[in-house]
Amino acid sequence: MGLKADAADDLQDEFDLDDSLVAPSDHEDSIEQPGPAHSTKRKSSTDAKPKKRKKTIKTHTFTVPQQDTEQCALWNKFMHKTYPALTQLELADIGLLPKHIYSITNAHDSSLGSIVQSALSTGKAKNKVMLGAPQVLVLCSSALRVLELVKMFRPLCKRNVMKLFSRHIKISQQREMLKQTAVDIAVGTPNRVRKLLEEQSVKVNRLRLVVVDCWQDDKMRVVVDMDDTRDDLFGIWRDTLLPASKNPDYMFKLRLV
Repeated sequence: MGLKADAADDLQDEFDLDDSLVAPSDHEDSIEQPGPAHSTKRKSSTDAKPKKRKKTIKTHTFTVPQQDTEQCALWNKFMHKTYPALTQLELADIGLLPKHIYSITNAHDSSLGSIVQSALSTGKAKNKVMLGAPQVLVLCSSALRVLELVKMFRPLCKRNVMKLFSRHIKISQQREMLKQTAVDIAVGTPNRVRKLLEEQSVKVNRLRLVVVDCWQDDKMRVVVDMDDTRDDLFGIWRDTLLPASKNPDYMFKLRLV
């Protein structure tokens, strides 16, 4: 029995560990736990500032009415905008009336080319050719539009189609050309046409049709409502065309297209 007890004591001694190698249980609580790792990921899209929406530009298609009375109402509306200081009575004195409108009976003939061609065909027999005296006068918003229409009108008549604008062309050159040239169609911007009408380089005695070209440019602008065209446009009507329309020898009409 003594031998067994001694052996057991020896075995116990072998398994007694040094206290310095074993941390007391209360020290286990003091061990620092690793802190949360700092994320290197980018912020989610929900944290980003919302993008500002681009402002949408509202566009408005300019519609030209076909009825004569509606054409007059549209013209007079923009003329009132051009001459805001005039009274209703004064505006009525210079207003466009149905009798001034070039009427069309068929809706299929309402295109610009068809209207111009019809005016030329009806005017050939009655009017003698005169230098600087077109049968058709077309008023446009820009020089580029003038060039476009001149190209379109050339097949419609045998005589020259006169382009009247200030870009790269001196008024003195146009004045001389009008003195020497028989013209059926003249196409121009309001400012230059007004000057040539005032000095009578462009004559109205042979005029059959005045077209107000209501084409919209890339900024959706129209000749009747552009700051740099409407003063001269309505000035042409008030100062030249309206007085001439009271002369029984002149038979021209106006149409917005």
